[in-house]
Amino acid sequence: MRTAATVTLVAMLLASAACRPDAAAQQRVVVGVGSTTEQRVLAALAVHALADAGLEPSVRGDLGGTVGLRREAIGGSIDVFWDYTGAAWGLGMGQQAPPGDAEESYERVRRADEDNGLTWLAPSEANATLALFVRREDLPAEGRPRGLTWLAGVLSAGERHLCADPEFVTRRGGLDALAAAYAMDVERLTDAVIPATEEHAISGVARRRCFAGLATATSGEAVAAGLVPVTDDLSIFPAFVVAPVARTAHLQAAPQVRSALERVTTALDTPGLAQMNAEVERGRDPAQVAEDFFGGTG
Repeated sequence: MRTAATVTLVAMLLASAACRPDAAAQQRVVVGVGSTTEQRVLAALAVHALADAGLEPSVRGDLGGTVGLRREAIGGSIDVFWDYTGAAWGLGMGQQAPPGDAEESYERVRRADEDNGLTWLAPSEANATLALFVRREDLPAEGRPRGLTWLAGVLSAGERHLCADPEFVTRRGGLDALAAAYAMDVERLTDAVIPATEEHAISGVARRRCFAGLATATSGEAVAAGLVPVTDDLSIFPAFVVAPVARTAHLQAAPQVRSALERVTTALDTPGLAQMNAEVERGRDPAQVAEDFFGGTG
């Protein structure tokens, strides 16, 4: 009887152990990384924070943009990645008109992704939306308006050029929406546009070919070139709030991922992310940039 009881007890213990998640597996976190400088910076911040929390992060890099990262996460190949609310809504989910309000943008994707097995963690204050950049010396004097209302007046005069992506100029909700919101003559504004990629828009402004250039608000290249973004007074550009996204199943097994990444999001904002991107554009290793970030935030 003792032998039978012992065998039964051992079998029960083995079955119980088989049902429990492997402790080592819980510690492993695969961080997905997109194909941009900014994604490399964000991944470095995540890896540093996760390692500090006693987890074992590894990286899967060059996964493309929002669509590629989401596909890998939903398929279970990665556990955590950084995404942008507007990109997730428009590209990842195929929805129209990403909102300009940051809170609304975040809540939309957070709710929509619950059924996809993805959990949006606490958002940062960084917003990688579109922005128009100018040379710092071209800004009005301190104390005077410096937002897009001011810039709209400058461009409406028809004597200054705007370097912008051709797709932004032609698609609905791009240049036409900007002109309508800021009471600009869209035909005159269109005539003032010089078609340019983001890289060429930045260099065009730096070389005084254009008065303003279209880029992302967190552009490291723009910061490295000494340019400054003009505030979108009316929040016309869609919000691209930067936030970490985790596979819900993995987060349930390793809940410490949430608090680890909150160390990043609570200290991250648009100018700070742009500055870190600029440092990497100048040749610094993202891991060094991440180490400095945590040294400054405790």
